[in-house]
Amino acid sequence: MSENQIENGQERILTREEILLEISNFTENFYFLRELSDEHGIYLLEVKVEGKSSGEFDEYLYIRKGGARNNNTTSETTIFVTHYKDDIPISGENLALFKSETGEWEEVK
Repeated sequence: MSENQIENGQERILTREEILLEISNFTENFYFLRELSDEHGIYLLEVKVEGKSSGEFDEYLYIRKGGARNNNTTSETTIFVTHYKDDIPISGENLALFKSETGEWEEVK
């Protein structure tokens, strides 16, 4: 991250490779569902992982801090997982937050 980004308080925009590297810390063998970008870069990336039992799967979602299309906003850059059984979400959790100040991901415990 450049010093100008820090001084101006701008959020660092992660590359696709950086996002996928962080997701791969939590899972493997995923396939892409959706990727949305704007003039700054990727603001949403969603991947799916098949579960161990029939009808089970997990969706991992990267969301960039700030505004996105359709007027949705988020206060943090995050990776979230939702667990499904028979296409019904049964649980979910925030896995990691990106800290622009340090340029590092912080796992949520």
